[in-house]
Amino acid sequence: MYLRPAFEEKNLRRIADLVRAHPVGVLVTAAEGGMSASHIPFTVALEDDALVLEGHLGRANPQSVLLAGGQGLAIFGGPHAYVSPSWYVTQPAVPTWDYVAVHVHGVLEAVDDAPTLHAMLRTLSAHDQDFDLDALDPKFRDGMVRGIRGFRLRAARIEAQWKMSQNRSVADRQGVIAGLRAHNEHATAELIAATLPEPT
Repeated sequence: MYLRPAFEEKNLRRIADLVRAHPVGVLVTAAEGGMSASHIPFTVALEDDALVLEGHLGRANPQSVLLAGGQGLAIFGGPHAYVSPSWYVTQPAVPTWDYVAVHVHGVLEAVDDAPTLHAMLRTLSAHDQDFDLDALDPKFRDGMVRGIRGFRLRAARIEAQWKMSQNRSVADRQGVIAGLRAHNEHATAELIAATLPEPT
């Protein structure tokens, strides 16, 4: 990812919170045949000051054979919105797009043992009060688990960009916030508001 210093985010907790709030990402791997990508939900944890992602693929997915020791890239997006130059005090100006993006690079570790896969699936569905993995018929549950392959990706490198108009003046950012709120783009507006200096 091309990272501009004004927009780079390095706070691991903030990055992890972004993944929790927007857990469906893209797992990208490379092999001799080229690049492969799967859109899947991830879980995220911080372990010893390292970001660790977990997820799973169907065993029938050709990408699943690359999960043992292959290089992986997980891509996540967050709030984003069009920014009209009419919202700026400073003129002339052109349109842009504010957005949040996270790229997590690392070596993939395959997870195939049933107890660990069960634990990963429980974590993935923990928010669902109406579903209990352990209440499923054991034969059905075990068959389902045999049909997937889990993985962990411990971040070796993270690229995170919070492009929230930080390169603009406070007055311009206030104009963008007002414009976004008027267009019901509240998530992006709040992220821009967080870049403003504390009132004195």
